[in-house]
Amino acid sequence: MEPIGHVIGAIAILLSFVSYQMREKKRLLVIQTAATALMSLQYLLIGAYSGFALNAVCLARNIVFYCRDRKNASNIAVSILFACLMAGTSLFSWDGYHSLFIIAALMINTVCLGVCDAQSLRKSILVTCP
Repeated sequence: MEPIGHVIGAIAILLSFVSYQMREKKRLLVIQTAATALMSLQYLLIGAYSGFALNAVCLARNIVFYCRDRKNASNIAVSILFACLMAGTSLFSWDGYHSLFIIAALMINTVCLGVCDAQSLRKSILVTCP
C-alpha cells in the first residue's frame, strides 16, 4: 500500500501547485480541499496516522470555510476554533520542540483561511506549508 500512497501524495502535491494559480478564493479552496483529501489518504496508506489526523482536521476546516465563505465576525470565531483544534490534534504527534513549527503553521494558515482574501491566503500557504 505504501507505493500507492506515495503516488497519491505526488498527485496531492501537484494539485497544491495548481491551487496557487487560482485567483478566486472558492476555486483555490476547492483544489486545496482535494489536495488535502488525497494527502490524508496518502498518510493513512503509509501508516502515518498523526499526519492523517491533522489532514482530516484540515479537510473538515476547508469544507466548513467553503460553505461559510463570507467575511464576517463568525469566520474569525470559526478560524480560532479550528486553530485550537489544530493545536490540540498536533499535540498527539508531538516529537519535540520542532513540532511547534507545525502547530504554528497550521494555526496561521487556519486563521488566514477564515479572514484573508485569495492573494493573502496563497501567501500564507506558501509560507506555512514548508
